[in-house]
Amino acid sequence: MNLSKQNILTILILAMIIYTIVMLGPSYLIGIPFLFLFLIVFLFFNKKNKELKKNFENELEAKYKQLEILSSFYSVLGIEKSLPATGGWAASPDFLQKISEVILQREPGVVVEASSGISSLIIGYCFKKIGKGKVISLEHDILYVEKSKKMILDHNLEKYVEVIHAPLIEYDIKGKKWLWYDINSLKNVSEIDMVVVDGPPYYVQEFSRYPVIPLLYDVMSNDSVLVIDDGNRKEEKEIIKRWDKEYEYISSEFFSFETGAFLVKKDKGDKKDKTLLAFTTANQLEYNIRGVRSIIENKPDYVDLVVFDDASNDGTVEWCKDNAISIVTKEQSKGLTNSWNLAYAKFKQENYKHLIFANNDIIVPKNAIHQLISQNDEYAIVSALSTKKGVGHQKLQDIRKYYDFDFDEYDYTNTQIVQNFIDNASLPEKIKDIEYINGFFFSINRSIIAYEYSENQLFNPKSVNVGNEDELCQKVKEPIGVVLNSYIFHFKGVSLEIYNPDNLSFDYNIYRDFNWQKVNELKNSTLKNRWFKIKNRFSS
Repeated sequence: MNLSKQNILTILILAMIIYTIVMLGPSYLIGIPFLFLFLIVFLFFNKKNKELKKNFENELEAKYKQLEILSSFYSVLGIEKSLPATGGWAASPDFLQKISEVILQREPGVVVEASSGISSLIIGYCFKKIGKGKVISLEHDILYVEKSKKMILDHNLEKYVEVIHAPLIEYDIKGKKWLWYDINSLKNVSEIDMVVVDGPPYYVQEFSRYPVIPLLYDVMSNDSVLVIDDGNRKEEKEIIKRWDKEYEYISSEFFSFETGAFLVKKDKGDKKDKTLLAFTTANQLEYNIRGVRSIIENKPDYVDLVVFDDASNDGTVEWCKDNAISIVTKEQSKGLTNSWNLAYAKFKQENYKHLIFANNDIIVPKNAIHQLISQNDEYAIVSALSTKKGVGHQKLQDIRKYYDFDFDEYDYTNTQIVQNFIDNASLPEKIKDIEYINGFFFSINRSIIAYEYSENQLFNPKSVNVGNEDELCQKVKEPIGVVLNSYIFHFKGVSLEIYNPDNLSFDYNIYRDFNWQKVNELKNSTLKNRWFKIKNRFSS
């Protein structure tokens, strides 16, 4: 517990009082238990006060972030009139930001929206910026229909937004009665490229929003997406699980927004224009959460994230499943090389265009992945810049060799600031030829198949954990490059500490079942470490 100077002074005064009482004699000793009780109560409420203060600061920071996102819409989308309030029944700014990012990136032709409101405006402004597209907004409440239509007219977006009164009617889905919007108004729509779901309200029925996929699945285009709000609710999470189970070509990603959200994809085709991002890990939940969230929030839509887990037992698998993150895990640990080879097999068999290998001890900013991949067609292997500490042995990946800035890149909270800086810099070249890369975060293209170790294995399985990317680089004849406008923060070394803290072979690593914090605790205490090794020797 961290104590302030005032708290320390209070404790010292109490200690002096107790000492004085003891010196005065036995008759005064009865007061000591009361003083101790006072001290305990004081410390308890002091701790609670600090917790309340921290929670308040976190809440204030979250609200500021939402306000910052909302204000950015005015410049990004060229909005000149005031937007209506967000939050409460209306969509939150971070959810609206995700909608706008998807639309501006994908440029869908037709969007269907379940429930109208501020989201209708944002979608309309996105189409206005693109210069094409239309959203059909289904609204069951006639009062909201009129309100939304007036709002659309006020913002001169009627060319891009059509609000339709669609009362909730009964449907039979898999032998069960469900209420959902009347979709007769969509009978002339041949293909839907995107669906935005923020209705109907939860109180209409249990799993209120489930019918949207069963009713619209056949008219949703291949490679279409659905964005659904309120992903933090148990009902929405259960709905996503049902869709994943019932529809072969449905996949989903979770976003930890203010109210939570899911991005659901329908994709029947191969992955010839897509990138597989393989996030490899074992037993490092804290780093996994941090790294995965940064990828989900900042990756392009054409990137599929899959976690390749080496039999973690620290909650990583459960966390991924709870948050609808695709994960491949194992019954027994087989090492990093095995995870990389599993990712390579998926990349090859499903015809992905690129494959990114990511350590779990990284932070990914916006723009970094897209700018990395943009160089991967000409170069067989490309990697990003990082901190000198994070790069380790490959000095040419040190960001300080190319840029000079006055903020600390060793502080991971500055990751986006660093990327923003190099986005605005004007180096004469975007990529530099190098002989090899350090594999904390690197991308390969399909030319790499010519160098695979054996069928569906890119790396030698006998090399369990380290040196794989160096060995690959030695074989590759095509150019290898470091992308100078792509930055990934790398904590460095965390990925390997579990595997080999005492230079033991993987098969005999006695730390394997611990997370990294426990390993460090044992390593930093000679007595605990020796006792642990003695116990391990007898138990094995």
